[in-house]
Parts: sequence; C-alpha cells; structure tokens
Amino acid sequence: MKVKAELDLKVEMGGVSRDGTGLEGYLPDGTRYEDVVRVFGAPHLGMSLDGKTKAEWIGRINGLVFTIYDYKSKLDPERNTDWHIGGKKKFVAELVNIYFKAN
Repeated sequence: MKVKAELDLKVEMGGVSRDGTGLEGYLPDGTRYEDVVRVFGAPHLGMSLDGKTKAEWIGRINGLVFTIYDYKSKLDPERNTDWHIGGKKKFVAELVNIYFKAN
C-alpha cells in the first residue's frame, strides 16, 4: 500500500533555548556547511566553551526545539559534512530532515 501525505512545516530560527536537547539524529551524509547555511541561515553560536562544537543553529520546527551542530568534528565547519540534530523528541530529527531536503 502506498500513502501520500502533505506536511506543512514552519521553521523559526533563533530566540529559543537549547537547554534539555540531546542527539536525536543527523542531517544526510555529505551535507555541506553551505547547504545548512542556505536552508537555516548563519550559525547562531560559534565555538562552545568546552570546544566540542564549532558551529550551532538553534530553532523551532512546528513548535519543537531543534539544534544542528558539528559535535567533536576535527574539521572547520566550512569543511565538515557530519551534522548532528538535537532536540527533545526523536520526531524532530525527521521533521528537520524533511524540511532540509525540501529546501
């Protein structure tokens, strides 16, 4: 059986706390920094105090908080192709990926 569904996704970047978020998934393998910037804008945060991330985006998708970040990458963000998606529910990573692939 084949099912087709439409999904309206509303993304708002910034203006939200990332407290309580954790790893929920990943952007597609090989995703480039410039593609993340094209879809979500410039990163909201640079190097973290503990040095574990060098670039991070924070937003909401349909009201759910999400983050995108380069956890423990040895590469500069502009060369990285391994992006983590954080949130409070696993479903948020699916929504972020759907939105990213559509844009």
